[in-house]
Amino acid sequence: MILYTYSLEAGPSEDRWKDTAIPGFFFTELDEVRQVVRELRDEITSDEDEEPSWRPVHIERIELLEPTTQNVLTLLNEGVGPLIQRYEIVETIA
Repeated sequence: MILYTYSLEAGPSEDRWKDTAIPGFFFTELDEVRQVVRELRDEITSDEDEEPSWRPVHIERIELLEPTTQNVLTLLNEGVGPLIQRYEIVETIA
């Protein structure tokens, strides 16, 4: 299963996929996540009264293990981290 997400992280780290109580957003299409990140950038940078606090956002492609019963239990109990087979940054939106 291939999904896309976005992050301010510079790359994969030990803590990257830990549950931080901040929801992660996952998408099935690259164009969909691009649109969301661009809208977020436009919203943050549109306030001319304040210095924009935008910084580059990485669009990530992750490949997960297939959704078996055991993998669903792992997802519920441990989060997405243990299910990631491959990870790459596919684009950076500055």
